[in-house]
Amino acid sequence: MLFFNNQCIMTKQEAEVLLIKYEKNECTPAERTLVEGWYMHTLDVKELPAGKVDFDTVETEMWRNIDVVGLGTSTTHKTIKLWPRLSIAAAVAILVLGVTAYFFNARNSNHQFKIASGNDIAPGRNKATLTLDDGKTILLSEVQKSVIIDANKLAYNDGTEITSILRTDAVVSTPRGGTYQVTLSDGTKVWLNAESTLKFPSSFDGKEQRKVTLKGEAYFEVAKNKKQPFVVTTDKQEVQVLGTHFNINSYPDEVSTKTTLLEGSVRVNQTILTPGHESVLTNGIIKVNKVNPNEAIDWKNGEFVCNNEPLNSIMKKISRWYDVEVVYGHPELKNKTFSGSLSRYDHVSGVLNALEQAGTIKFKLEGRQIQVL
Repeated sequence: MLFFNNQCIMTKQEAEVLLIKYEKNECTPAERTLVEGWYMHTLDVKELPAGKVDFDTVETEMWRNIDVVGLGTSTTHKTIKLWPRLSIAAAVAILVLGVTAYFFNARNSNHQFKIASGNDIAPGRNKATLTLDDGKTILLSEVQKSVIIDANKLAYNDGTEITSILRTDAVVSTPRGGTYQVTLSDGTKVWLNAESTLKFPSSFDGKEQRKVTLKGEAYFEVAKNKKQPFVVTTDKQEVQVLGTHFNINSYPDEVSTKTTLLEGSVRVNQTILTPGHESVLTNGIIKVNKVNPNEAIDWKNGEFVCNNEPLNSIMKKISRWYDVEVVYGHPELKNKTFSGSLSRYDHVSGVLNALEQAGTIKFKLEGRQIQVL
């Protein structure tokens, strides 16, 4: 899903299902935001009235303001899911869609992204290497999705043994276009995004802290152990936890390091985070923002989610995941913003096609280079 022009396009069946879910209080936060945004826009109000939203008004006025497209007969269409421009916590004052609005699908669109070279680029996949202290490098299986580590051996999630680690430090690295999951010896689970590395000991036994080092991006689900804090160090910060779920984005080519907390509590340097908050470290200064934490782990859930995000930031993610180079025809193109979500499982042409439909930009794909025009 992406925002497109100034009208909301969806099939009648999709809209009916959404409204029924809203009336039954079964909507996800994103769906609730969408419906209430329509309501507020329709009544030209800045906030919802006290009490229950008038469902009849929502339904009546929505049909009056929405362009309903036919279901169509094609079975080869791509569907692009919706996401709110702002999180529900930011209140929808803006699906007041003045500038943009969304579309549920692109099945009736005549627009099709053109590939100059004739060769599309597949999305990233499970791909990583494991390097031991003695210099031995193991190419991890692309068929498997995770490795489990303990003091005596390294095995895949299905139990297949890879090698003995022999109580040494190790490094798991994902290349551009790669992702992998690691279960550490204490039971902590780590998901690595593309172009990331995690250094860790094969065992935490006898150590005061469970310390690992991250470069790039990873999502952590830390096993609880009050007697042995879990510590993640990057080149700019240190995060200490006892047991929690959080995401760290610490790519060298990003201006800021972001730590987003989903569950529990963490300390970033000397700053305490609570769930639903994100620390942004820039030039040694930490700023804490309230966020929708699920947006920070979009990559783990197989999506690119952007919330009024500059194209430059979006294209960095695309560059890492598809292992492509991005060049801009004009520097100002980097500042164009987009809101929406797209599947990370699409080929790159599908992602670029959707971005073209949602804004006044064009792309040209030649080999592994994307030109932004």
